[in-house]
Amino acid sequence: MKSLGYTRLISMENFKLPNFELVADCLYWLVQRYYPGVDIADEISTETDRVKFLQSVAQVMLTKARMKLNIKKLYSADSLAVKELLKVASLLYKATEKAAIDEEDQGEAVDFAVMLKGFNPKEIKANAAEIIKAGASLYDALGQEPDLREHRARAVAGHVDTEFVERSIQEAINQVEDHVSSLEQQLDELERNEKTLDSKIEKKKQELERNEKRLSTLQSVRPAYMDEYERLQVELNLLYSQYLDKFRNLEFLENELTKYYDAEQDKLEKQEQRLMKMQKKLR
Repeated sequence: MKSLGYTRLISMENFKLPNFELVADCLYWLVQRYYPGVDIADEISTETDRVKFLQSVAQVMLTKARMKLNIKKLYSADSLAVKELLKVASLLYKATEKAAIDEEDQGEAVDFAVMLKGFNPKEIKANAAEIIKAGASLYDALGQEPDLREHRARAVAGHVDTEFVERSIQEAINQVEDHVSSLEQQLDELERNEKTLDSKIEKKKQELERNEKRLSTLQSVRPAYMDEYERLQVELNLLYSQYLDKFRNLEFLENELTKYYDAEQDKLEKQEQRLMKMQKKLR
């Protein structure tokens, strides 16, 4: 930020606690630096105003620089917001370096929106991502430095116990040897299991081949009872044919007998009717 011309001194200590005013000031300055004269409301007294301000900044960076900012991280105004600020600052820093190489004598303000037209957006995004990762790693490393400094001082000031070191190394070697021995035993057991399975598979294959041969032999041999079976089958067919003929004849005769009984019954009824008529006449 200082190399870009930002006059206020800032460090990571300023963002240990949420500091939205500082984040908003940096954002407003970076956007004005990137796109001078852009109309952005800088009112941040209420939560609604802060959200509108961040949305306006994100919209400008998305339309002018094709850069997507995380509004939630910016609103948190802590170390997460620093990563988002680094995106914009890195873009401006690279643009400033490019302008300084091309025009060393130019001292007045530069319109970055025009200057960045010839840049490769993919390259800019890649560089910005690398800078963000480097900044995050540096921030994490700086956060661990107090503890590491204490451990480093103890290690330098303390006396190195060679016997303890040798004993620790030997214990580590023994653990590795035990692990290797265990792996070798497991490997031997797996090999034995593999041989056992191969033997069982081979036995099953041989048994299958024997059964297939036996089946083929049985299919090719004519059973001894087949002649008698075929003879009985012929006789059965003949008897069944005779049975059908007799059954049809019986059905026919029963039908004829029924017709005869019906005809005789009709004759009797008609004769009775004639007799009754004759009796009536005789009276």
